[in-house]
Amino acid sequence: MVVTLSVGLTACGMFSKDDEEVRTPKPLTSFEASVEMKQVWSHNIGEGVRDSYEQLLPSVFGDVIYTAGANGTVTALELESGKRVWNRKLGVQVGGGINAMQGMLLLGTLDGRVLALSAEDGSDLWETRVSSEVISIPQMSGNTVIVQSIDDTVSAINAETGEIVWTQENLQPALTLRGSSSPRIESGAVFAGFHSGEARAYRIEDGTPLWASKVALPKGSSELERMVDINASPLIVGDNVFMVSYQGNAAALDMYSGRVRWNREISSYKPMSSGFGSLYLTDQDSYVSSIDQRTGAVGWRQDQLEYRQVSAPAAYSSYVAVGDLDGYVHLLSQVDGSMAGRYKVGTAIRSQPVSAGNLLLVLDAKGKLYAFAQK
Repeated sequence: MVVTLSVGLTACGMFSKDDEEVRTPKPLTSFEASVEMKQVWSHNIGEGVRDSYEQLLPSVFGDVIYTAGANGTVTALELESGKRVWNRKLGVQVGGGINAMQGMLLLGTLDGRVLALSAEDGSDLWETRVSSEVISIPQMSGNTVIVQSIDDTVSAINAETGEIVWTQENLQPALTLRGSSSPRIESGAVFAGFHSGEARAYRIEDGTPLWASKVALPKGSSELERMVDINASPLIVGDNVFMVSYQGNAAALDMYSGRVRWNREISSYKPMSSGFGSLYLTDQDSYVSSIDQRTGAVGWRQDQLEYRQVSAPAAYSSYVAVGDLDGYVHLLSQVDGSMAGRYKVGTAIRSQPVSAGNLLLVLDAKGKLYAFAQK
């Protein structure tokens, strides 16, 4: 039996080694802003995640942005104006973000289905049941859709028919974080991270294993201490596959062999971003860091948002954008991590912001999507 724990509890410091330690979010302090943002538009996309820690990421394709609410409301909006193109209620509980590719919309549900819709009008194309609930974002390359279920099963689905082509099952530890990495596809291979702290690559054509590599090794005597989940999606830059694990490491792996080029001790369960030759990540204590992609050396570390349940970072222009538990969007300099700007939205921001040209898209926990631009 596998027991899952909400990653939100971790962000609050519930699993601190010192049980008496109280981790209070650091108060925000004033600073001289070097960048100002303006709200371009906002739109309610349906039910948000509220107190849950699933992430509902929007997807941009061309000049349209596609969103999915937790209650199954799927909406297409004009990117520049926020004007609704179409809207449809599916009547399902959506578990993760939506992905728009090749005229198709892909999303997973909490009852273990993968849905494919037409990007033109939201009409049904097919649906396929997989091994368990899907809170990751389905990926697609050519005629193959790849999805990772919360039980760490990776499934390949024919994009035209919805038929399952192959599956790969992976053993899980007894205790895991509630979450799931979204696989990445590159150069005919599928790259995925698992709750065991292991990364694997498969041939997309038939699921043949290509390599396996340990990003983190379990340590400690209790199941809690030995958790090394990879919930963050792989980040591919050049021939590097970057992974990060909870209570483990950030690591650079060779895409073709899985060889570890470098690793650095850090704990995170949130997706990374890249820019200026660096990786940007938010650790479990809400410190935002810049790590050199070539060496793994830490370039800077911003601690002014400590314990503020900071979202995964997004590279936007020359800044790193993150959201926090009080609904603030923070812009940090990519060069040195200094505070550059701040903007308040409605409520907590749990999802990674999305950079789309000159716009920064931010989704709050109540399901309101905001588009910002620099003044």
